Order: sequence, then C-alpha cells, then structure tokens
Amino acid sequence: MDVVTGITVAIVTVVAVMGVLVTVGFVVLFRRRGDRGIAAAGPNTLEALNKRASSLLVSMDDAVRAADEELGYAMAQFGADRARDYGDAVAAARSKVVEAFRLRQALDDSVPDTDRTKREWTLQIIALCEQAEASLDQQDAHFAGLRRLEVNAAGTLADVRSRIAASTARLTPARDSLAQLAAHYAPTTFAAVASNVEGAERALDEATAGADAAAPAISNTGVNDVSDALDRAGQAARRADQLLDSVDRTARDLAAASAALATLRDGTKKDLVEAKAEREAAPDSETRQGIIDAMAAVEAALAAPAGPSDPIAELDNVGSAVAQLDLALASARNQTSRLAHARAAYEATLVSATSQIADVREYISQHGSGVGARTRLAEAERQYQLAQSATDPVDALDTIRRAVTHARDADALARYDGR
Repeated sequence: MDVVTGITVAIVTVVAVMGVLVTVGFVVLFRRRGDRGIAAAGPNTLEALNKRASSLLVSMDDAVRAADEELGYAMAQFGADRARDYGDAVAAARSKVVEAFRLRQALDDSVPDTDRTKREWTLQIIALCEQAEASLDQQDAHFAGLRRLEVNAAGTLADVRSRIAASTARLTPARDSLAQLAAHYAPTTFAAVASNVEGAERALDEATAGADAAAPAISNTGVNDVSDALDRAGQAARRADQLLDSVDRTARDLAAASAALATLRDGTKKDLVEAKAEREAAPDSETRQGIIDAMAAVEAALAAPAGPSDPIAELDNVGSAVAQLDLALASARNQTSRLAHARAAYEATLVSATSQIADVREYISQHGSGVGARTRLAEAERQYQLAQSATDPVDALDTIRRAVTHARDADALARYDGR
C-alpha cells in the first residue's frame, strides 16, 4: 500500500509540476504577445481615445452653454437660493471644460509630444469632460424632480407672456438699429444679424402659439402635462431675446470699434512723424529700409476705403501695420515711449478682440462646430483674460494680439465646419 501511495504521490507531483510549467509558459507567452499587441494597437487606441475626447469636448461645450441658459431659467422659476447648487455645478463644469480645451490646445500646438504624453493628456480631457457631465446630469435630474413636484404652470405662463411682450417691444428699435448700421457700415459687418429681427418675430410667434395652447389646460392645482409646452414657449421667447441682443451687441461693437479706430488713427499719424525723424537718423541702410517699409504699410492702412466702412477690419489692418512700425522703431524708442505706445495699441486691439470673440462664440452657439474651432475659441478667451490681468503693457499687447489670432482661426474653422 505504501508503494502504491508513493507512486500515486509521485505521479500527482509530476502532473502538478507540468501544470505549473505550462501555466508559466502561457503567462510568459501572453505577456510577450501582449506587449507586441499593445505596441501594434497603440496608435489605433490613441486615435480612438482622441475621437472620444473630441466628441466629448464638443458635446460638453454645448452642454455647459445649455446649462448656463437653463440656470437662468431655474433661478427665475425657483429662486437664486434653490438654484445655488446648480450654479456651482455649472461653474465647476465650465472650469473643467476650459481646462480640457487648454489640454487640447497643447496637443494641437506645433511642439511635438510623445505618444505617452498624448495619451495621458487625452485621458485627462476625457476624465474632465466626464466629471463635468456627471455634475450637470445630477443637477438636471434634481431640477427635473423639482419641476415635477413644484409645477407653477400659471406663474410660468405669466412669465412667458411678460417676456413675449418685452421682446415684442424691442422689435422696432432693433429694426431701426439695423437701418442705421446699413447707412454707416459695410454689409459684411452686420451680415450675421441682418435677419435677426425676422428670426425674433418667428420665435415670438412660436412662443405666443405655445402659450395660447397651454393656457386653457392650466388649473389652480397645477397641471403637469403643459410643462413641456410652456418650456418650449419659454425657450422660443428666450431665443427671440438672444437674437435681439445680438443686434444690440453688434451695434455697440461697431460704435466702439469706430471710436477706437479714430483714436488709433490719430496716434498712428503722430507715430509717422516720429518715424520720419528716425528714418533720417537711421544708423544703417537696413534699419532705414525697415522704417521705410513700415511707414509704407502704415500709410496704406490709414488710407480710408471708399463707401461704408468696416471699423473692425480697419482696426486689424492699422494695428498690424502699427506692430510692424513698432518693431522697426523699437531700438530708437526708450522704455517710457514703448510702454505708452503699447498701452495705446492695446486699447484698440482689445476692442477688436472683444468683438471677434463674441462673433465666433455666437456663430458656434447658433450653428455648431467641430472641436478645432471650439478649441481655438477657448484659447482666444483664455488669452483675452490673461491680457486683461497682465500688468506689463507690452505683455498685455502681445497677449491680446494672440487672442485676436486665435479668434480669427476659430472663426475660419467654424465656418469651414458649417459649409
């Protein structure tokens, strides 16, 4: 019996050892193949991550904009105190989306990144967007519950009708404002809002129809089945307000640009007088030629175009020429003079940046766009904020010029996406 037992134990031991060896072999083989598989699938995996990150960025950018609008509606319906958590969630989500766009901008920069860095940043973008989405979803669910529990249909209807009346009163002034713009500016300067009054009228008709349809079904006890109709009516009324707000903003931006352009022109003419003196005192032919070329660019930019003007485009043209002249005269100017010129140029460029960023933001809000345009817009807004907080005038000028460049890029990409 002992012999049989010994033989049995030996056989079991051999089988166990063989099993361990086979298992180890499979593990080693799996790891080796796994390493090769990861290496081969790396680019595809990174591409898939990039697509997901881009999709999330676009959807969350839209979601934050929609949530910001919904926040105002929630505050009006439930009060500022009850909407405070919603406001905090929107602010936190916006902060996360801004950070995600910053990372996307870093990935889009010309500085080469390793695959590992790209993967890490892309995963961070995804995580930030998912965190923002989760916080907004939680608040959306919360307020959906509040609306189900605390429907105030009669009060909501009164608010919608009040908004409709207020917006209707704005139609004629907005139409007059467009007529004034047409008399003073090139059609391209207000083309984006040229049909806004008609759009507002259609939105108000939609809002009125929705309110009229909901009114008979409302009782003093509160009726849930009209809440969707009232919500659509409220959205239409808000859309009318937004369209009319855009007309007002365009008129303000063009007026501000015209005033800034006049100031910039006056200052630039004085710069030309300075440049003529420096041209004659240039230490060498290369410096002299640089001043001559810069003066020619400034004089061309100052030549007033025939017909209605485009003050924002003229601000850009004159500003670019002034930047060239500043560079040509940099060695001749002292520090005080450079700072003074930077401050003057900054004010004009700030007006241009404000208008261009608002234009592209509105275009994306109305027409949508891909991640590229949104990334450039986010970077333009970030540079805009940095410029306003900069303490050195030269740094502020350089930063606001970068904001303008990113805003132009965002506009071009958004319109390309919308073709």
